Amino acid sequence: MAGVLAAGGAAPAAADSLLTWDEPGRQFVSPVGEVSIHPKGRLLLDVGVTGGSSHDERNLSASELRAARLGVDGMVGERLYYTVEGDFSGEAPVLRGTYVAWRDRLAGHDVELTLGNRLSERGLDGSSSSDGTPFMERNTVATAIAPLKGFYGWGAIGKVFGPGWHVAVQAAGHDPANRELARGTQAYLARAHWNPVRGEGGLAHLGVWGFHEDFPSDMASLTRTTTWAGHYNEHLKVSLGALIDPRSSDGYGLELGGVRGPFWSFAEAGRRDVETRSDHVQIDAVSLSAGWMVTGDPTTYAPKLGNVGKIAPLEPVSRGGIGGWEVAVRYQRLDNTDAPQGAWGEETTLGVNWRLEAWMRLMVNVSRWKVVHPAGPYAGADQGEALAGRLQVNF
Repeated sequence: MAGVLAAGGAAPAAADSLLTWDEPGRQFVSPVGEVSIHPKGRLLLDVGVTGGSSHDERNLSASELRAARLGVDGMVGERLYYTVEGDFSGEAPVLRGTYVAWRDRLAGHDVELTLGNRLSERGLDGSSSSDGTPFMERNTVATAIAPLKGFYGWGAIGKVFGPGWHVAVQAAGHDPANRELARGTQAYLARAHWNPVRGEGGLAHLGVWGFHEDFPSDMASLTRTTTWAGHYNEHLKVSLGALIDPRSSDGYGLELGGVRGPFWSFAEAGRRDVETRSDHVQIDAVSLSAGWMVTGDPTTYAPKLGNVGKIAPLEPVSRGGIGGWEVAVRYQRLDNTDAPQGAWGEETTLGVNWRLEAWMRLMVNVSRWKVVHPAGPYAGADQGEALAGRLQVNF
């Protein structure tokens, strides 16, 4: 294998050197540039404390390795993008973003066809990677108005992009991280976004999405518990209860918001209708959020995809700056009470984010929460506070 990898920023003259390290791009490239391999990773370390609950089990402090991902991505030629990513934070490694995507032009528009396991598009928060979302947890529209397969799923996605809009359609099976629960399910999803107002001062965002899923005929029941006021607390969730003999479900949602200079604001609402052999259950969720980039950094909104992503601070700490600071607030509500044993939850969160470098962020979330369960060990109304923090490293 001698000579397979060579160091340096330029292509080596030796004919047996297959890849060379490109320092500006932080990736390996072939001598003529037709193949690139870029190492990537993500580490999320969380701590949190919950108090004020009338149930002692909910008043706790905890730490959690939320994500430990390693992978590679790159290009083969000018059109074919690939990525392979594994998450090692759970009891067993699981595949996350693992797919190939062909990118081209068709009828004057950028198009992309993906095959593999990719994050599905559902709402603004649900379509965004966790390394860019302004709060430690995605909003309740993303987490509760979701198909059984989960956030990811093996399948195909087609996307078309235009000036200030895009449309995505997907057919997918189960998420590898959710294999046993969602085996045999099939989901069909679509999302579109449009920026009707675009200019140097800001823009407006409109979005709509939906999905349909069919459950296996032998599925006895459907359940879902939604994390509330922090993922670290196993005793604080908003449950759906067990829906007997589920047949199918449909979900849909609306997005409205905009960006004006260093300020942003978004509203999302979603509904999931579950059909069982003998019943129809409706689940509703809403989220309102707003933020301010205190240091004048650009907002994380990405107009091409209609989602949010990570940014590099204008004045990183490594160059003597103060990094990028953001303050955000969010109100969200989840209503499962149409189900026989469904719970209800409400949460208000203040978030402070400090982006030290493009690859490092510190996050603090302070929440005031309320939940109501009709039955079980936590039956009745309960409320309290939560404080959580995160160290995020991604490259």
